[in-house]
Amino acid sequence: MVEENKPGGKDADETDPYANDPFFKRIFDGQWNACIGRQGHEENYIDGYIEAAIELADAIFEKQLIGKRDTLVLPILYNARHAIELTLKFATEHLIKASLIKDDGRKLSHNIKAYWDHLHNSAIGDEKLSQTIAALKPYIDSLSQIDSDGQELRYHRKRDDDPSLAEHAVANLRLIRDSLRELEKLISALKYRTMDFIDERAAGSYTNRCSRTDLLAITRILPRRDSWNSNVFDQQKVVVKEHYGLSNKQFSIALDRIQENREMRSVLGMESNLLHLTDDNIVSVVEQWRRLHPVREQDEDDLGLDYFDTRRFEAMKEEAGIRQEMLTAIEARLSPEALAELEAMFYLERDRVFAEYHESMIARALKEHAAAKDPKSEILHLMEKTNFLQCVRGAAARLGRLSLAERLKAM
Repeated sequence: MVEENKPGGKDADETDPYANDPFFKRIFDGQWNACIGRQGHEENYIDGYIEAAIELADAIFEKQLIGKRDTLVLPILYNARHAIELTLKFATEHLIKASLIKDDGRKLSHNIKAYWDHLHNSAIGDEKLSQTIAALKPYIDSLSQIDSDGQELRYHRKRDDDPSLAEHAVANLRLIRDSLRELEKLISALKYRTMDFIDERAAGSYTNRCSRTDLLAITRILPRRDSWNSNVFDQQKVVVKEHYGLSNKQFSIALDRIQENREMRSVLGMESNLLHLTDDNIVSVVEQWRRLHPVREQDEDDLGLDYFDTRRFEAMKEEAGIRQEMLTAIEARLSPEALAELEAMFYLERDRVFAEYHESMIARALKEHAAAKDPKSEILHLMEKTNFLQCVRGAAARLGRLSLAERLKAM
């Protein structure tokens, strides 16, 4: 009976369906248990194969595995090729799902050149994504030439029984290792930029040639809006059109989108109004917030808080009184809509949310406040944030309240 309770015994067989599996038997080991399957992520496959290629290449040099050069070079190159294949498929499938490129009806295959061609020829409309795809070309050309369908790096002979890699005799591992590190950067850039690009599109600020990131970059190239009739604007227009390959019409469309966007307008020096808050409302709230968070002088001799100082308890009583006065004053000043917008401004900057979502964030906050029916609690939640002023000032600048952001600098 004792034997049955040991790991791998009868009880283990009843609770672990893989008790006799040499790879997936359940082992209670928090340090070395790896998350796979339903606990893993799609990106793990991409990262795993390129990391495996680099780790193997590094191990050859670090451990001086001279005798294993001829055998390890094959899984190194195959892992690199498979990482590229998975990354191209990842980008393609996500962009198709988001309706950002067309589905060419291709069934899943191992032809990395075909996947790269599809992405490259799709005119995605994002400079960074297009540049990253273009930068992958040398790696695609190299590995697709020696292994067009994922066979030659895995098998000694191809389907037609010809020998694999027949036109190659040697491969330098130092060159391979250096190239793998550059490839890893491109794979990471393609993976993350694909997802960021998809998130940006949902905000609605783009053209068929320029992503939100591109439009913001163009905005920073252009002079302030009040200088658009100058020679400087004409010069920068030429620069922008050439850099992004825009026609006059496409450039005009980009300018329209820029001037519709709060954050981009602010970069151009253009003011925008808030929906429910006035500048004086916000300044008044910050003045109240300062009562709880006064500007402190830097004291090099300050040894910190003395927990045994009896004066501390008096200060706590005084602070409690200030807090109640502050809550009453702010509640009397702000409408429910204004309070919701103030909260939206704080989280817009703290979480770096796109300015396009400001209105929807206000609506969500207003709905939550109405359900809670406790405005003082909502106000206190904000007033206890030590970064409240920093976030509201940053949000004001991004939302186009430039004069307000300037006023808040002095507070």
